[in-house]
Formats: sequence, C-alpha cells, structure tokens
Amino acid sequence: MAHEPTPVGQRLTALLSIRGLTQAQLATRLGVGQPFLSHIVRGVRPIPPSMVLAACREFGLPAAFFAVTATAADLGPATFRKSSRATTRDEARVVTLYDEAARLFRGVSEVSGYHTADLPDPSEHDNNAERVAELLRAASGLGAEDPVPNATRTLERLGIGVVDNLDGVEGVDSLDEESRGHTAVSRPSRHNLRPMIAMVTDVPGAVKRLTLLHEAGHLIFDRDLTAPINSTRSVEEKRAYKFAGAFLLPERVVRAQVSETLNLHGYLPIKADYGISVGAIIMRARDLGVVSANRARSLQIQWSSQGWRHNEPVEVADEKPLLLGQALRKAYGQQAAARAAHVFGTPPLWINQWTHTDTGVDVDPSAPARTTVVDLTAARARRTGSPAASTLSSHIPEHSGRR
Repeated sequence: MAHEPTPVGQRLTALLSIRGLTQAQLATRLGVGQPFLSHIVRGVRPIPPSMVLAACREFGLPAAFFAVTATAADLGPATFRKSSRATTRDEARVVTLYDEAARLFRGVSEVSGYHTADLPDPSEHDNNAERVAELLRAASGLGAEDPVPNATRTLERLGIGVVDNLDGVEGVDSLDEESRGHTAVSRPSRHNLRPMIAMVTDVPGAVKRLTLLHEAGHLIFDRDLTAPINSTRSVEEKRAYKFAGAFLLPERVVRAQVSETLNLHGYLPIKADYGISVGAIIMRARDLGVVSANRARSLQIQWSSQGWRHNEPVEVADEKPLLLGQALRKAYGQQAAARAAHVFGTPPLWINQWTHTDTGVDVDPSAPARTTVVDLTAARARRTGSPAASTLSSHIPEHSGRR
C-alpha cells in the first residue's frame, strides 16, 4: 500500500512569505508557541499532523501543500522586471508564489503530454540576441516583417508556460500598492525543460508583450545564471531587452519605417501594427542607430511631457494565457483544480485564478501561428472613436493580441 508523503515543516516558510506574516503572527493563528514554530520551520522538529490540519483549515490549503520538496528546477536566481520601489518582502512573496505556479505548470504540462520547451542554444549563435530572435520568429511561422499576433500564444507554442495575475489570487494578503514593484518573474535554469513566465500585476497590452519576451530572453540566454541580476544596465538585462525588441519589431521594419525626422505621432501606426509601445520603438531605433541619441532623447522628452508614459495612445489588447488551463483539463478532466491540488499541493483557488477557468475560452496552443497585419485605417479609427473601428476585428485572428 502506498504511503502518504511526509509533511515538511519548512513549507511553513513558504506560507509565511506568501501571507506576509511573522513567525509570531503565524504561531498565534495556529495556536502554538513561537519558539515551537521556529524549531519546525528550521527543521529541528517534525511538523505534527495537528499543525498541518490547523494550517490547512486556517489558510485554505490542501494537505499536499506540506508534502512539497524542492527540486533542481526550483533552484537558481529568479529574474524580474521590477521598479525601484520593489521591497525585499514583496520579492520574497513574488518568488514563492512563482515557485508554486511553476511547479504546477511543470507537473500538469508533463501529465497532459504537452511537449517540453523548444528553445535554441544561444552559444551556437554567438549569443547574438538579434539572430536568436530571428530564428525563433521563423520557427514560430512568422515572416521576416510580420507582426507577432499574440506574444503569449507564441511562447506557449514554444513550450513556455505563462501565468497571469500571479499576485492577485484570492486568499493572498498582498501589500499596499506603494510597496509593490514587480511586473514579471521567471527562473532561468538548464535543469528545467518546462519553464514558465509569470506576470505579477496588470500592465497595458504593449508593455505586457515586451515584458513576456524580455523574460523569455532570460530563459534562453541565462540558463546558467549563478547570481541575481541587480542592475538594469547589466549585460543580461540589456540582452533580454534587445531580444524582446528584435522579436516584436524586426530590424528591417525599423529601418524601413523609422527615420531621424519621424515625429512622435508618426510612431503610433508602428505601434498599432506591431503591438510594441512608442517608448520601446524609440529605444529600439536608437539602439540600431536609425535615430541618433540626441533625437531619441528629444522624442522621449516629448513622450513624457505629453503624458504618454502612463497613458500612451493606441490600445493594444490584453493577452490571456491558455496553455496551463488546457493542460489541466486534459490531465484531470472534471473538477481539475481540486484533483490537481491533491497532487501538487496548490490550493484550488490559486489554480482557478491562474488558469482563468471561468472564462470559457478554449484555443489549441499547438495550432500553427497565424500572422496578420492590423489594418491601419481601422487602428486609427479606433484611436479617434470612429465607427470604422468595428471593421478592425475582421483583420485579426481570433484571440490575437491586437485590436
């Protein structure tokens, strides 16, 4: 007869990080003394079944939550897109939630039979971000100048999992907005053949697309990372941004459509067509030498003074991940969240949030990628609120990342 997994007291550390509690606060909620709890967290004493039961009841956790042990895929530095206001406490919660979601994705993806990630070895291409982006675009069925209709779906077809709203699950005590500064997180590792990217908070569609490709760049180029990346000016960060820009906006498109004299509003049709922000297009043009550093600086000042930093014209539609939810239903059928919770130790509420199980959307992520250039007349009409905007949907594949 199979034995139940032995509960692991150190999993209380994960609970502390996710809920933002001190050991004293957790001890009070579990009805035990703080010194006793400390011994369990440090592995000095085993966690008693009564405490496992109390924690499961208090925090809505499956008993399997306390049977989880780390693997090689859970080790190594995490990579982020974050702001200067991100706190250490915030980072601990984000990383812990990411590990919970990544473990779920690895397990469900494998059980469902979905393929492992199909990513190139960048060392075979001189670690050239432009070249690797070009190869992956071609592998995704994109022509040399085609827009990426849906960045999320493209990554999922490559075997990379994507999770939305990582830090918005019900039952998780989030910090106040002033203390939150993380946008996305991933964990590059040569030991993980089923990598995942998590969006921590909601951002505009164009920012989200660039962010996802940025983290994909880390997954590809930084699989042997041994220490955290502490500077946005690091080689790794610059390379990840370059990869993301090259994937969304190929060099030949920039050279054909951008010039030193192009005014700020002239960048909007490019955004409408390629789903990349004006700010990012300016930076890409500067990095490619299409516009001078002085011109880029002037455009950025205009961009900021017009309020585009927080409210840039041209809406790029949000993209929702599908792969995890589809794999979950394929692997576990009816009551998939409850069944997966028993296997992986992830609360059903979290699973439902991360898989958008209430949306009813179902698209096959293995279907070939389709590329369609957004009609600029309709895109411009959308910006002005003209009735002609309704024609835009006829030019875009269903569930594309553009509208």
